[in-house]
Amino acid sequence: MEKMKVAIIGLGYVGLPLAHLFATKYPVIGFDVKQSRVDAEKLNTVLLPHLPESDEAGLYFTSDPSDLQSCNYYIVAVPTPVDTHHSPDLTPLYKASETVGRVLSKGDIVIYESTVCPGITEEECVPILAST
Repeated sequence: MEKMKVAIIGLGYVGLPLAHLFATKYPVIGFDVKQSRVDAEKLNTVLLPHLPESDEAGLYFTSDPSDLQSCNYYIVAVPTPVDTHHSPDLTPLYKASETVGRVLSKGDIVIYESTVCPGITEEECVPILAST
């Protein structure tokens, strides 16, 4: 089996702890489109005080999608905000799927940690992954 290298897409309250936790065992790239989050992590500013200890040498933060190319496991942990009518805005999920789809290789694994309605990943995200 190929060595596991994990990409965490979205460094919010779900993705950031996941990145630190996975980095205790595997090389991890934490990706976020918000450069301010990436910069805070690079400066070792702890955004969430209860994060587990991680191997800093195996944890890298970036906002450059090309850095994800070397990963073989992708965990999408982006927000799914709702509007005033309680309908989810799936734009972050679609954009994350496009980002992963551009660097995805045959045999790679994609896991969605974002809260979505049943069927969204299979019916909407998989086609995006396959088309980019």
